[in-house]
Amino acid sequence: MTKHADLPPALAREYRIDVAEISWIASKRAAAMRARDADWLAARYVPGAPVVGPTPPITRIADAGRDAVRIWEWFELLQGRIRWSVRVEAVELEGDRAVCRTVERASYRVLCGRRVHLHLATTIGLRRDADRWRIAYEHAVDA
Repeated sequence: MTKHADLPPALAREYRIDVAEISWIASKRAAAMRARDADWLAARYVPGAPVVGPTPPITRIADAGRDAVRIWEWFELLQGRIRWSVRVEAVELEGDRAVCRTVERASYRVLCGRRVHLHLATTIGLRRDADRWRIAYEHAVDA
């Protein structure tokens, strides 16, 4: 992966902008979970992006083809407030591909159930698609 210090000034500036945008996407993803914004979440994924993790809307098996309807259906199963926070640990860039590693904490209550608390280590693979970073894959594990 490219190191910021190894780049000429013009490319270093582009690198910093890309890192900031990717970090924003990770933070906005958490905000979208809290706001139950299924449309934003679905729009940030490349069609057919495999998503693997311990909880819906992430699944234990690869969930190719994230769609807003499925995410909305999951949100409807929850009552009360969704808590979701993210800390970006690292962003690595190589051309039009990037990897973002985060630590996330989530808490939500399933209808008629107890509150679920999660601590996740997430790897988000992104690719630049028409000058826009989109999530190409996501893998979350219990941390």
